[in-house]
Parts: sequence; C-alpha cells; structure tokens
Amino acid sequence: MATHSETKELYGIKQNGEMCFSAKELEFLAEDEMIEIIPRFSFQEIGLLSGSVGPFQPMVPVQVPLWLALKLHERQMCKIQLPSWLHRDELLERKREEEAEKENKYLTPVEFHYQEIATILFRRAPDSFAGQEGNSRIQVKDIEELRDSKIHTSLRDLEQYTPAVKIANVSAMEINKIRPFLVQALNRFRTLKEAEDQFGESSQTVIDSQDAGL
Repeated sequence: MATHSETKELYGIKQNGEMCFSAKELEFLAEDEMIEIIPRFSFQEIGLLSGSVGPFQPMVPVQVPLWLALKLHERQMCKIQLPSWLHRDELLERKREEEAEKENKYLTPVEFHYQEIATILFRRAPDSFAGQEGNSRIQVKDIEELRDSKIHTSLRDLEQYTPAVKIANVSAMEINKIRPFLVQALNRFRTLKEAEDQFGESSQTVIDSQDAGL
C-alpha cells in the first residue's frame, strides 16, 4: 500500500490551478449527484435546472441532488439515506475485492465521485451513519489507499518508458491526482519521439551523402 509520502511524491507534480481541480471544486461537482432522503415535510414538485424533484411527503423516500439534501438536512427537514455503497457491509466487501485484485492492479468499479460524496457526508451529515461513522471513515480510507497503490504501480510502468498504460474504473478524484503525472509523461514521450525522429533523419542524410560520394 502506498505511503502518504510516496503518493505525495507521485501526485504532487506541479499541481497548479491550470492542471487540477481543488478538492473543494470536486466536492462542488459531486453535489449534483442524486441521493435518497426521507422528508419530514410536504411540498409540491420542485423544478431545478437539472430536472424536477418531488413531490415531497413525510416518510416517503425521494431522490434529490446532494446539495439539496444537505440544505434540507441542515434545517432538520429530512433524513439522508446513505448510498448502498457506503453501508458498512458493502464497504467491507469492496475492500475485500480491491485486496483480491491487488496483484493484477485491477481497480474495481466505484461511484465516480465516491471519495467526494463520502467526505461531504462524513463532514456535514455524520448522523446518517447511525453511529458507524468512525468505522466507515476507516474503510473508505483503506479502499482509497488500496486503489492509490494500484494506480501508483501502474504509473511506474510509464517511468520505464512504456508507451501506454491502461487504467479502468478510475474515480474523479483519482483522475485529478494522476492528470499532472500523465501530462508530464506524455510530454516526455513526445520529446523523446521528436529527438528520435530527428536523429533518424540526420542518420539518413549522412548515409545518402556517403552514397552520393561513392
């Protein structure tokens, strides 16, 4: 499993604003994801830019964007239902799957914004975890580290001048982390290819000149 220092070394390659989103920006994007709530109020259907949600009836589950769920939760107007993948047993199963696939570096499918959604709910709706918040934080962190370790190993192949690497099932946060490294690696390969082509052209010119002299 990659250590914090190793991950920082790999991912911290000049992550300026032009190349990466901040964690807050990714969380903002994740707040458009739908999540189930149990309303404590009655209200008609609401029209949003992303579509309509509701109507709302007490104790009747309904899907709303995460940002709206958080607003209602802050006003004690609903109970947020955890996504199934954030339940304790599901997290343990996901961790076992990641461990089982560690040798072949395969990343198991996850929610695209799983890290951001988990972080938001840990911070702003910890009561949704029914007393299991601490354990869930540990499981999510373990899953993150297992996946980081696999990505870390896959990207090391690029440092050995492998022209391509295939990484499937990558989350938004993981893509954001590896983007600077991939951009640098691709620029490096392009520079090497240009130098190789120039050397080939120079060599051919010398051979043609020698042939002409003969």
